[in-house]
Amino acid sequence: MCIVLLVTGLTLFPAAAARAATLSELAKEFICQCGCTLVLDSCTHAECHSKTQMTALLQQKIDEGLPPAEITALFVRQYGEQVLASPPKKGFNLTAWLLPFAAILAGAALVYVMLRKWVRQGNRPQPGAAAPPTAETDDPYARRLERELRDFGEKGFR
Repeated sequence: MCIVLLVTGLTLFPAAAARAATLSELAKEFICQCGCTLVLDSCTHAECHSKTQMTALLQQKIDEGLPPAEITALFVRQYGEQVLASPPKKGFNLTAWLLPFAAILAGAALVYVMLRKWVRQGNRPQPGAAAPPTAETDDPYARRLERELRDFGEKGFR
């Protein structure tokens, strides 16, 4: 008799654990409708009627044996698409999945183009920049400097 009770108890506990795990997994897929913008599993309001109502409905549908896809469809029919924690990957909602990657690629391309442009500009002389001095210049100071450097090279420092 004791063995029968033990075997029965051991077979019931895994089923309860699987049900709790399923409830926890599904509760992370829905947003609480109290306005906190948290997933149902993480809503921390002390008296959140929305969480208790939604969790009870979720548990009831799990106990009835509905598959997760049907439970999700039921919640979307009842609360609208805003109940989903992540938008479905179809239609206009697909932009929420693709736009961040497209923006990153566009930003990287812009940085690449700007860096190439700046590097090219750094190698060219600027339009208003002074030309390097030539050997034959009309500046008296430049002629004097050249003469003194030549004399210094010949005579050295005192």
